[in-house]
Amino acid sequence: MPEFDEKKTAQNVADFLQGKGAFRHYSYPRLLETEQVLGMISGSTGDVTGVHGSPSNHMEEAMIAKAHCRLAIKCVKQSIASCTLTQQIILRERYLNGTKRAVVIGMVNIGGNDQYQLADQAARNRFAAALDKLAAIEGVDDLIPQLQA
Repeated sequence: MPEFDEKKTAQNVADFLQGKGAFRHYSYPRLLETEQVLGMISGSTGDVTGVHGSPSNHMEEAMIAKAHCRLAIKCVKQSIASCTLTQQIILRERYLNGTKRAVVIGMVNIGGNDQYQLADQAARNRFAAALDKLAAIEGVDDLIPQLQA
């Protein structure tokens, strides 16, 4: 098993889940936004002959892109679900919902900043390990960057 920089990996996860830093263009919020926008594309009323440039070809491309994006979102959700319950709470509340650190510490019933910091870093590293593998297996690594550093 290769060794990874746990602190850098943890920061990558935080940036990816929050859409910040180096991952602002390839982030979970961007995936959600893209999936929502692609879902707004209306049904095809154009030519169905398959002629290049016909509206049906663009619609098909959009539907394929939406399905690909949904698969990437599913990988993120599955990666969170692969973590322990405490880790899931930390990831969802702190990084997806933006809950304050002190509130999350109370939610997971961890005493002290040092213990919470270790649990938080472990959660982000476990998530990264799962997501990196799932993204490669599902073929969505073009939408989800490698998080382990």
